[in-house]
Amino acid sequence: MSAPHSTPEAPPSRRGLGRWFDVRSGEATTLIVSGLYFFSLLASYGVLRPVREAMGLSGGADKLPWLFTGTMIAMILVNPAFAWLVTRTRRRVFVPTVYAVSIACLLGLWLAFESVPKSREIWIAYAFYVFVSVFNLFVVSVFWGFMADLWRLEQAKRLYGVLGAGGTSGMIVGPWLATWLPARIGSVNLIFVSVAFLCVALCCIAFLIARHGVDTPRDSTASSGEDRHAATRGTGGASDWFRGFSLVARRPYLRWIAAYVLLHGAIGTFLYFQQGNLVDATIHDRNQRTMLFATIDLWSQSLTVFVQVFLTGKLIRRFGITFALNSQPVLALVGWCALSAALTFAPEMSARGWTFGDLAPPLAVLCVVQVLLRASNFATVRPAREALFTVVEREVKYKSKSFIDTFVYRFGDAAGGWTFASCQWAGSKLPLLGLPAMGLAGLAALAIPLTAVWIVVGRTLGRHQRELSGE
Repeated sequence: MSAPHSTPEAPPSRRGLGRWFDVRSGEATTLIVSGLYFFSLLASYGVLRPVREAMGLSGGADKLPWLFTGTMIAMILVNPAFAWLVTRTRRRVFVPTVYAVSIACLLGLWLAFESVPKSREIWIAYAFYVFVSVFNLFVVSVFWGFMADLWRLEQAKRLYGVLGAGGTSGMIVGPWLATWLPARIGSVNLIFVSVAFLCVALCCIAFLIARHGVDTPRDSTASSGEDRHAATRGTGGASDWFRGFSLVARRPYLRWIAAYVLLHGAIGTFLYFQQGNLVDATIHDRNQRTMLFATIDLWSQSLTVFVQVFLTGKLIRRFGITFALNSQPVLALVGWCALSAALTFAPEMSARGWTFGDLAPPLAVLCVVQVLLRASNFATVRPAREALFTVVEREVKYKSKSFIDTFVYRFGDAAGGWTFASCQWAGSKLPLLGLPAMGLAGLAALAIPLTAVWIVVGRTLGRHQRELSGE
């Protein structure tokens, strides 16, 4: 069988999903199973992500820059092998194999946690951190590649929003489970919950492969050049990176986009490391750390869904791209100021009994800032970043976007991580020079001018976008 191919002229079904969505004859079953596949996939990651964050602090927050660097190296090593397999292996074999190998790796990591001495467990924790960071990127990429085999471009425009809602639901359910299960079964045993979701995803894949011949080329009436381009987009190799770099270097507009993304990654990593230091200093139980990280994820995803459904379109239409681009930098600036104040006056606040549940005031402020920034990223900043590329030519868009979204963003992560670590090291050495030591409050204050630069870049980028679009 070929991929589902109801004609564009076919009327939407008036039963089941067709009552609420533009689902046409023969599409509903495939759509439901695909949505369950994406739900299970992101629920699996949503369960693992809080565990990963807790594992990353096993040896102290000062090891996080090395874990970021290890993740980048792992991605550089895995990406060529992954691209080679994508181009040389039949999809009906490649897709389920990726998830089967992921399940085997997770079970192997669980077995390692159970069998190694406690003195060596830290290395398994670090391996787990790197694996989950790489796992997330590749399994989601495989999902969308598989969907490109199942749906034509016309169908994707109608139905991908429904699939995205399934994935977002998974990113809510996964963290929700991780907020209360660690106290009952232990954070390491959440691996089995993640594996169970991956098994559901495998069943969905098997059903879709049996129902549709994913290795069967589409006929000429069902696939245009634009369809094929959409299906193969993002699978380029190193040569695409060099072409993307060349385009970014030559075009001022693309350089502004790259600068915005670089600052986004660097400042986000700076806050991530602040979070690691505060959690490392105040919460010492791995299960409690996992539940805290899961709670942050749960509130972030829930707020994201609310804003996406009710506010994103209205805000961008009313206030424009510049507002959307600067929504996160402005929140970050206010958040850094609040965090710096909370860290500075933490002793006085604690002496007066100003607590937020079981959290110290600085950690409570940081959790609120993290929730707001993550929600604004997915609800306003990410749509605005995608819209920036609508005013450049198609070839320029795909080549430059691939370079910016991968190399520039990850470079920003690494730069932010090592800048934080360097400032922290220098701050600890200041007493040797006769100056007062610079603690976390000083590090938070250092991020404020950098965030102000981010706002200026966002404003300039929005102006360039308006000029190129003729608005």
